Amino acid sequence: MNSRLDNDPIENHEPQRLRHWLLGSWMDRLLLVLVLGGILVGWMHIRELAGSGTPMVDIYHGRTLLAEYPLHGKVPVHFAAEGEIGISDIIIGDGAVFISESPCRSKRCIRTGHHHRIGDSIACVPNRILVAIRGDTKAFDAVVE
Repeated sequence: MNSRLDNDPIENHEPQRLRHWLLGSWMDRLLLVLVLGGILVGWMHIRELAGSGTPMVDIYHGRTLLAEYPLHGKVPVHFAAEGEIGISDIIIGDGAVFISESPCRSKRCIRTGHHHRIGDSIACVPNRILVAIRGDTKAFDAVVE
């Protein structure tokens, strides 16, 4: 009975079929490389569109624009924004912006950390200070079909 199980044609061909299915033909491999290459080129194109334009940092007190600076300036910028309850220190440098000091009690504006993407914003609500990064109108944050 053991010899009959060893000679079973279905059992002997199973590893070969699995191996062929996993390896595929040269045409399968070529198609896979082309699809992966297309995905990579598309992803790079989307990233380029999303990052187009010169990002600017706008600093507001309420609805009043206090200052605007390029996000990727050559020299780091330290800006002291006078708000409702005191001065918020804003640092722009190394392609990022953050609030280093603020007179508010919760310090949430400081804990949000460094921001570097178009559309990001930092708000110190008690002090009525808003820091926003804006960029080219062609920039987007999502693609939906």
